[in-house]
Amino acid sequence: MKRPTLAEYLAEVPMPIRRSMLEGSAGLEAGAAAAVGRLFSAVAARHEPIEAPSAQSFRDAAASESAFRMLLRTLNAHAPMVSTAAALSVKAEWVARRPKPAPKTNAGDPGGTAAAKIDPRSWPALWQEYDKGLAQAGIKPSSLSRYRASIHRCAQLVGQGIGTKELNFLTAFQLSEAFQAAPPETSGRKALRPCTVANYIEGLVALGKHGGADPEALAGLRFMRDHLLGRADVSDKLKFARIAEIMEKGGFDYIAYRIGELRAEAEALPDHTAAKISALQTAAICAVSMNKPGRTGDVSRWQIGTDLLREVDGAWRLKWLQEKTERQTEAGRLWPEVSEILDDLILGGRPERLIHLRYRELNGVNWLTLSDKVMASKWPSAMVHAALGIPLHDLRTLAADYLRLHDPDHAAGIIRTHLGHGTLEAAASYQAACEGDAAARSWAAIRSSIAAG
Repeated sequence: MKRPTLAEYLAEVPMPIRRSMLEGSAGLEAGAAAAVGRLFSAVAARHEPIEAPSAQSFRDAAASESAFRMLLRTLNAHAPMVSTAAALSVKAEWVARRPKPAPKTNAGDPGGTAAAKIDPRSWPALWQEYDKGLAQAGIKPSSLSRYRASIHRCAQLVGQGIGTKELNFLTAFQLSEAFQAAPPETSGRKALRPCTVANYIEGLVALGKHGGADPEALAGLRFMRDHLLGRADVSDKLKFARIAEIMEKGGFDYIAYRIGELRAEAEALPDHTAAKISALQTAAICAVSMNKPGRTGDVSRWQIGTDLLREVDGAWRLKWLQEKTERQTEAGRLWPEVSEILDDLILGGRPERLIHLRYRELNGVNWLTLSDKVMASKWPSAMVHAALGIPLHDLRTLAADYLRLHDPDHAAGIIRTHLGHGTLEAAASYQAACEGDAAARSWAAIRSSIAAG
């Protein structure tokens, strides 16, 4: 049987791509023309846009992972106008089919893999009894989950002989020392900051309070928690140093510059690469956070069509229910530049004319993964840190500093609304700073008036 010629393989391939491949035929990999031909035959059969083949067309074009990757390389070289964004899911399917190595055991890592599923039955028997009272205390589910996660971390160390089942000062002291030292024989993790350890002890305080533990013993727990929080206040100087450093770089001007770099990086990468998706995700997180900074856990859960809505004119709106305060907050219409970046994110390299179709396809999915999958709550903060050198939460402080320096007389209320604080106590430090700045500005004006008089 006569083998098809190169031109016959490319019969249904668009003219610019066919010409490029024919002219560069000497450098084509074996089977490349056949794979490209199958792809565009599938595209034609499904009446798909030539510039945006579907995932199924990529599946039909290659029967093996090696052929699939060869197809992507060929398109990248000869068809840069064709988006390979839909191939990303197909690539993940091929990777999933690869033989898996035997899972590693982590017997020496009590806090390790998958954060060891929380099971109160592994706690000391006394703590399990206390947990019944905690469960009936009427605590909101998110807070209850945080308490139990903290209690579980403490229970892991108690199970290794650090501290005791008694909820008292001695147990709190020994646990805090172990968490902050964290040698391999204890937690198997890096040393924790005082603020984090204070949160763990707070979980034990809640357990004992609602479970009926001895009040005097609980006073010892609270003393240790407050001591750790006092040390945490000192460690806040680290945050101030980070803020000062990014302000020296230009503040929001620097962040905007980095967003531009991320977009340029994404533009230069093939649509099917994880690096491109990562650059688009990071640019979107930074841009939205400049417009209105959310807490990292909330940011990780936003959904398209629910929290982030695109209007017919192309403007995006943002509103969401905050997990920490259980209050609604919103940014209204996002800045045009931010809306443009969100369009880039959901298109992933596809032609701009498909934006409305793409938005309808993604209704109800996570805005970062563009699927039902949700990233870990701290993932957005890690992405911001990699791009800017500061965690996501620092952008909230940076925004507050800009507002405070711009108009200290009215900034406190604006900051509280902008950052979504649920109580006056949560905004107390910003209130004090604003009042101090306003007083200093007023005194400067009065002094100038006296000097002029």
